[in-house]
Amino acid sequence: MGTKLVLGLWSLLCVVSLASSKAVVSCKDKGICRDLRIITANSDEIPSGLTQYRQSAESIDLHGNLMERFSGQHVGTASQLKALNLSYNLLKDDLRGIGNQVQDIDLTYNQLRYVTVPRGVKKFIAVRNKLSQVTFAGTDVEELNLSKNQLDRVPDIKGQSRMVVLDLSCNEISEANFDDLPWSLSYLNLANNRIFQTSGSRALNSLQYLDLSSNILTIVDKSFDSVSNVKELYLQNNEIVMITTDKTFSSIRSIDLRENDWDCNSLKVFFEKNKVRKVSDSPSCKYGSLGANDLCCIQSSAPYADRVIRYNKRQHEALQNSSMHQQHGPNCANYKPSPCDGDDNKVYEVANMAANDIQSLVAQDKEALQGILNQQRYLLETKQTEKERIDNENNQLQTTLNDLTGYIGKLYQDDGFTVPANPAEQLKQIFTKRDGDNKATLEQVNEEERKLQNLQTDIARIEEELQDLGDRKERLLGDIKARNATVVEHEKKIKELQEKIDKRG
Repeated sequence: MGTKLVLGLWSLLCVVSLASSKAVVSCKDKGICRDLRIITANSDEIPSGLTQYRQSAESIDLHGNLMERFSGQHVGTASQLKALNLSYNLLKDDLRGIGNQVQDIDLTYNQLRYVTVPRGVKKFIAVRNKLSQVTFAGTDVEELNLSKNQLDRVPDIKGQSRMVVLDLSCNEISEANFDDLPWSLSYLNLANNRIFQTSGSRALNSLQYLDLSSNILTIVDKSFDSVSNVKELYLQNNEIVMITTDKTFSSIRSIDLRENDWDCNSLKVFFEKNKVRKVSDSPSCKYGSLGANDLCCIQSSAPYADRVIRYNKRQHEALQNSSMHQQHGPNCANYKPSPCDGDDNKVYEVANMAANDIQSLVAQDKEALQGILNQQRYLLETKQTEKERIDNENNQLQTTLNDLTGYIGKLYQDDGFTVPANPAEQLKQIFTKRDGDNKATLEQVNEEERKLQNLQTDIARIEEELQDLGDRKERLLGDIKARNATVVEHEKKIKELQEKIDKRG
């Protein structure tokens, strides 16, 4: 009961009034306050009352607050904190002072240009910032998403030996060196960059997913031997002419080679060695025509020379189109949105939604508080009923105690004691006296047992003597019997002699 009462009072603290701090702190999990949602005007308005959750808070959600700065000291005292959501803000400065206990950080839609991933972080998301440089304070990162930024190279992640997921799509990276990637990597997304070549020879045997689509690759060379274990490979929308690697992609389940500048002979050789499920090109080919493998390709004796001529021609056409665009404006009918496009107003839309959430959160908390109040009333009624039951039990125990005290007093008098004493002392004296009486009785019993044992010893001795007398009697009877037999024999001989004498006389 007491624990529930404390939790109920704890829940009452999970809302900070707008009038007092211009910020709202709400528990997503009512009662325990492990997951906190904070809506505030800026980081300076993060309520000081947040410290009361430092022992319970495991995740803090600050998204959509238009914060321009944030310091780890705001949450540094939250010893159990594991996840921190700072997405959809206006942060420009690197994070500082975030404790090693934080494992998950989301910085999506901010304005960071440089960031250091704090030590201990396992999942780091910074989608759509302005990042051009990323460093690491530790080696614990398992998932890293830096898509839609301004990176011109792959960050130094060789030391991230636990990294499994890496998303660097929609950046400005020009080269991918497989030797610079951790062996543990399973998912790699480099789509929508400016990658014109790949390099490296170290095998990435754990890599299952590789996306290099929408780059400017022109060849799949021997560097792809490093990723021959992939199960999904996406190379669509490049400028790839041929595949020069002899490696067989034995594990691959799906491959997308559409919208490239393929040489038909190169495709033929590749699919003769690799029986894989592929995505077919559109019949309206960007280059060439549909070949035997349902991919657009060109038959040519000099594939690269033809591509150089065509490339120069496309450059000239692009300049002409650019001039027309400046003169006549954009052709909206041909406009295709890029997957890397973002909405600069998205941050403010999310902030407006967060502001609208305040009224909803307050209403929810008011309803929750009413429920807590009803619960406290119920607990109070229950405790009053419990108190009445305990009082009745106490009265019964008191009656039993009085009866027992009277019984002990009677025994005290029966044993001859007259000096007044409390029941405990009376009982002690009774036990002491009866222990003495029992000891004397025990000594008498022991003495009688000793006498009985002596008597048993005498009886045993007499029985032995009687046995000896019986044996002597038997021996005497035997002697008498033997002597009687001798006398009879002598008498018989005497009689015979007498008869002989009588006959002679």
